[in-house]
Amino acid sequence: MILCSLLFVLPAHAQDASSPESGKVEAKKIDIHLSAYALGNFAVHASTLKVGGDEIPQTSVGRGIGGGFKAGVFPHFLKRIVGLEGETFVLGAAVTAPRTITGTGIRSADADFIAVTTMVNLLLRYPGQIFQPYGGVGGGLSSGFLFDSDIQRGSDKITGNAGSMTFAYQFLGGLRGYVTQKVFLFGEYKYVAAKYDWDNQGLSGSRPSVTLNLHAQLFSVGIGLSF
Repeated sequence: MILCSLLFVLPAHAQDASSPESGKVEAKKIDIHLSAYALGNFAVHASTLKVGGDEIPQTSVGRGIGGGFKAGVFPHFLKRIVGLEGETFVLGAAVTAPRTITGTGIRSADADFIAVTTMVNLLLRYPGQIFQPYGGVGGGLSSGFLFDSDIQRGSDKITGNAGSMTFAYQFLGGLRGYVTQKVFLFGEYKYVAAKYDWDNQGLSGSRPSVTLNLHAQLFSVGIGLSF
């Protein structure tokens, strides 16, 4: 009699523990991820630097490094395929232009450049159990800072430090791979564009406006947690 009772109770208990009502194996309603990453600009990119509206020829933004962090959500009602992500990253590089002589005189540039950028990204991903390729587009604000500037346009010589905030956008794609159920590694490519206008603030010399139209291809590797 006792044996029969146990045979009846145990299967019923196992069924209850695995049922959605038990709450123990209920599917997550939302995927949340937090991550940190190292960032690099491993190529020299041609960008447009202008002083008072006149271009400084052959301006480039050199190789640089930085880092950032991000947080994202993928709701269940969107099949955890479409998500939103917020991120902030910092990149440092050098802005240079070789000494050239034009009809209006000598033109050259040498400055340290740091950008602090915050973006909101719209992402599409394949929600695989181990590998999750993804891509997206983002927009936000970027603060660009020039340090130790030495820029020359004819008789205009501009020195000093300056900061500027502007709109920035990016296209990105990457691959996330899980090493445990919660921990993942990822690699990512970004194409980032922004136009900074320092408009004399903090710069000395003849003080015409200085603008930099930045186009950069960035690569990052990082680690994160999924909840």
